[in-house]
Amino acid sequence: AALAFIMSLLLARGLLEPIRRMMRHVAELSNGNYSQRLNESRADELGQLTRDLDHLGTTLEANQNSRRRLLADISHELRTPLTVLTGEIEALQDGVRKFDAAQLESLDQEVKRLRRLVDDLYELSLSELGGLRYQFSTVNVTGTLQEAARSVRSRAAQRGIELVLPEADAITTRGDPARLHQLFSNLLENSLAYTDSPGTIKLTLLPSDRNIVITFEDSPPGVVQADCEKLFEPLYRQDLSRSRRSGGAGLGLAICRNIVMAHNGSISASPSQLGGLCVSVTLPAIDETKQ
Repeated sequence: AALAFIMSLLLARGLLEPIRRMMRHVAELSNGNYSQRLNESRADELGQLTRDLDHLGTTLEANQNSRRRLLADISHELRTPLTVLTGEIEALQDGVRKFDAAQLESLDQEVKRLRRLVDDLYELSLSELGGLRYQFSTVNVTGTLQEAARSVRSRAAQRGIELVLPEADAITTRGDPARLHQLFSNLLENSLAYTDSPGTIKLTLLPSDRNIVITFEDSPPGVVQADCEKLFEPLYRQDLSRSRRSGGAGLGLAICRNIVMAHNGSISASPSQLGGLCVSVTLPAIDETKQ
């Protein structure tokens, strides 16, 4: 009996000590301290639980850093047009510049840029929270893609960028026509903004029994493979040539990802064979023979 009692104490201590460490670790996580790790090497269920807690801490720390970076990026993006507006208004007040049509146009451009950024941030927040309204119906993907391409064709031609459209029959999916048009328009605008002139934007449409794959490829400048998936993060900025443009704030692809996910699809980016970026969108197809 004494031997059994001693062995029970040792066994209880061996089981309770890692549980106590996990309880202290959970308390640290609850207090916002996400940097500590348990680093247990056990091969049993308690070891698996500690590894899961370490993974939870890593995820929470990454989300915290991402939120801080997002707030810093948002404040930076808002500060730029506000600084320009403040400087131009002060120059007008001090009489350094004359208030004419050119100055009014400059002020109007900065206000539009600020308004576009605020609208994109609002739409991104709605899409992240699931607040965007979707009205699903049978959508002709081919027609929606061609309609979105027509809206940018003239601007592409003015810049010397060739727009290559797919020649395909009507391919349908279950989705929201307005949101799919927004998706294709955002991807086309992204390619148009980040393609050097003269250049090429090539669209392909590949249907199968279960999926529809739409690709948007453009010519240089390109993106390295390591940075491709980061493009879907809000306000992500590269140090490469595709980040030199000032037309957007880096929110378009993040909104595109949320729209695709709402349609039970997937979106990815990779270097294009044309030398630029290739964005692939996969949507579920509809078999019209079974309807």
